[in-house]
Parts: sequence; structure tokens; C-alpha cells
Amino acid sequence: MLTANIIRTRPFAAADRAAWDVMWAAYLAFYETSLPPETSDDTWARFLAPAPGHIGLIAESDGAPLGFAHAILHAGTWSPKPVCYLEDLYVNEAARGRGAGRALIEALAARGRAEGWLRLYWQTDTGNATARALYDKLGKTRNWVRYDLDL
Repeated sequence: MLTANIIRTRPFAAADRAAWDVMWAAYLAFYETSLPPETSDDTWARFLAPAPGHIGLIAESDGAPLGFAHAILHAGTWSPKPVCYLEDLYVNEAARGRGAGRALIEALAARGRAEGWLRLYWQTDTGNATARALYDKLGKTRNWVRYDLDL
């Protein structure tokens, strides 16, 4: 059981790999998908290094990992300021509702304000009520429909 300890966010470190693997597998399972191990290896490497525009954060309390965020900073067409896409956000089931997801989003938002980003944006499945309860407090929904063209 988690206590009301302080949640800290920080960039990934090499020592986080085993915890990230467990959380990444749970995240993929939640979205009912799987990836080849080499894809997960590549994802980890891009966020650990990090590759240009890649931001990987871990949330922890008392040294225990609670969740992670993967974000991609990119140029946009409506402003010279960059925008940041929060592509993946995961919090361990036992830690949900205790502030780890909020801490990860707020850490990205603070970095964005400091670096002059235009916006931080993300998406989730319409049925993800747990995440949406948090997201509705932090951001606003737009009347856009997303389309995917798999290539």
C-alpha cells in the first residue's frame, strides 16, 4: 500500500529499465496490444538517451517507480513555438489516484512554460474513465475526431 509520500518526477536513468519494462508491458496490455521486443528496446533507447525531441520521465515515491511519461516535442504550423505531444502516460494500478499522473503532466507543463512551448497535448481512449477524470481537470477537450492511416 502506498502512503502519502512526495511524488518526484525525473528523466529516465539506465537503472529504471526493469521497472519501465514491467510498466510498459502493463501499458500495452491495457491497450490490448503487443510489440516486438526490438521495438520496445528502440523506444527505451530513444527516451533514455534521449533522442532529439524525446522526453522520458518517471514518477517515483520513496525510490519506488509509480509511472512514466513519453513525450515528443515538435514544430507546428500555427506558431513558431514548439508543441509537445504526450504520447504515453502510465501509472501503476496500485498508485492510481495518488497524484503520479498529475505530477508527470505538471512536470511537462512546467518544462514547457520554462522553454516557451505553445502547448502540451494528449489523447486517450474515450472509455478510459480513470485517466479522463484527471485529464478533465488539467486540460480541455477539443471537438476534433482523430483518424489513423496505418502505413
